[in-house]
Amino acid sequence: MSMSHRTLLPSTLATLATVLLAAACGGGSDATPDAGPDAEPAPDGLVRPVFRNPVDLSDDALALQALQLLGADVEGSERNCDICHGMTRARFHGWSDLSTTAMSSCLTDLEVDDPADARAMIACLREDPEDESSPFDPAHLGMYATAVHLPWFQYLFALAYPEDWQVRHEELVDRALMPRGGHPAFDQADFDIIAEWTARGMPLVDSLVPETPTGDCTPEIGPEVAAHVAAMETQGWAAVNAAAGITMHGCAAATTARECLTTYPRASDTDWARTWEQDLPASAIRILYTMSYASSFWTRSSADGRFVAHGGGNGAGGSSTIIDLATPGRLIGTTAFYDPGFFPDNSGFAFQGGGASVCEQGLLSALPHDNFVDYSEAACNTASGVGLYQHMGASVGGDYWIVNSQWAGDNGGQGPGEDPGAWFDANATIRLIPMIHDGGGFQERGGIDQVAPYEGDTVLSPAAELLVSRISSASGQAGYRLRKLDATPSGDSYTVETPVIATYCLDGAKPAISYDERWLITHHYTEDTDADAIDLGFTGRTDGGFRPYVQQGSANLHLVDLLSGDRIRITRMAPGQFALFPHFRSDGWIYFNVRTAGGPEHIAASDAALVAAGK
Repeated sequence: MSMSHRTLLPSTLATLATVLLAAACGGGSDATPDAGPDAEPAPDGLVRPVFRNPVDLSDDALALQALQLLGADVEGSERNCDICHGMTRARFHGWSDLSTTAMSSCLTDLEVDDPADARAMIACLREDPEDESSPFDPAHLGMYATAVHLPWFQYLFALAYPEDWQVRHEELVDRALMPRGGHPAFDQADFDIIAEWTARGMPLVDSLVPETPTGDCTPEIGPEVAAHVAAMETQGWAAVNAAAGITMHGCAAATTARECLTTYPRASDTDWARTWEQDLPASAIRILYTMSYASSFWTRSSADGRFVAHGGGNGAGGSSTIIDLATPGRLIGTTAFYDPGFFPDNSGFAFQGGGASVCEQGLLSALPHDNFVDYSEAACNTASGVGLYQHMGASVGGDYWIVNSQWAGDNGGQGPGEDPGAWFDANATIRLIPMIHDGGGFQERGGIDQVAPYEGDTVLSPAAELLVSRISSASGQAGYRLRKLDATPSGDSYTVETPVIATYCLDGAKPAISYDERWLITHHYTEDTDADAIDLGFTGRTDGGFRPYVQQGSANLHLVDLLSGDRIRITRMAPGQFALFPHFRSDGWIYFNVRTAGGPEHIAASDAALVAAGK
């Protein structure tokens, strides 16, 4: 989910046949088995290359070479996949399981010569195999995502779709090729090493990859937190935007923030949504938008709450959507894939897709009703140093900032699930990218790396003065770590210190911080534990009333007071309902997704933080 390595593809089928004929000489069998009586004929001249060549190395030599290529913490390794993914034992075991499933479910015939079979294999690689518009999912490939640009996959697409295979194959490369983040793609020889090690079951991974510490969590909140929250009451973006008269969406007749959005239906007044809000008296959840398409990965919104963005296609075209709540029915399509973000002063937004693009927010309101953003616009610039799952902030009166780190993917709400794995390793870093607006758009400065062992999914506070990360442990997530971001200008960049000022021992997914920097919000998937059962009012995990929550899955929003560490669950979703990807707008309202198994998605808003603060 970042800049992908672009592969130059042959422009004609005849050229492809030449390329694949040469590739087929690399080893293995290129014989074509007899086709069945109902098989479609393959295009003339198309020769199947090998998927991988056997590698004659001992397990120890093979394992070392594979881990070096991937960027694990072994001698002779160079940074690669570890920029985004923690190279932990749990991560490798997870990739091994995904790879085994890929071979048994999707890549079932490496000697395929029937176009219909090829199309079925390709469909299996999508999030929804029944929907050809559904995006390709790297998880359906496991370690074999490192090979999607190589000749065998080109052959697969040319066999399945001879008329437009290049465009379709490029979609797979854009969506699924690993490694990402500007790293060169592996060549066939490198992939042969990785694939051989994977096929053997990743031997010696537990002896060569260091074990993640137990990571017992001790809650601690330093005095710096209270001092920071007090300062942000008057100096943070919530106060600054209010003083600047920023127009908040849905607040035309409101005299207080809690009076906003009253024109939208309240969940408790809607039969199918009544269960959404039962756990914080006096708070309200408003249903802002019902989607006719499926979103992909997270949702983020502009500071004023007008624009809501996420991955997932729509009638406006493209692979992602920006909803304009101020103009009913207006959807802006984009060529981006996922990971939207907005600066806290309403000045700009970013999206990932073939690299990160950062644009001026004014572009969205200036577009015609049915227009489209492809990031070639003058208001947009490429930020090549920004990796996936970036989070955005801005120093009040200073520069803009973007942060990224090792991360765990989260596209939940498709069925039973659990919090994303906290697979962050000892070499994990937090990368900070300062940016300036020079009159010609947002321009990035050099990145600054801060070592943060066993931390990932790092987010930045709106004022770019706090960092919050999920903490890894051998048994899963240990909690959240709060750091102060102290940045001092130094030449064309900054010197940075990130001291730890608090630890919160809670489970959950990637968080977000409020504009007054008082609150942390996250979602938590209901897991098969006594703790989750009791939190929902049951006697324990064996309680019959709790079992549907485990069997169908659910997720709820949890609000955390940074001053005290107290956690408030602010939704109570029914089985099969998922409250996901919460984040704040400037006045304290919380926006989030609701995904329902087999049903439509919704964008909703909660005033829970305002109620909890007594506003």
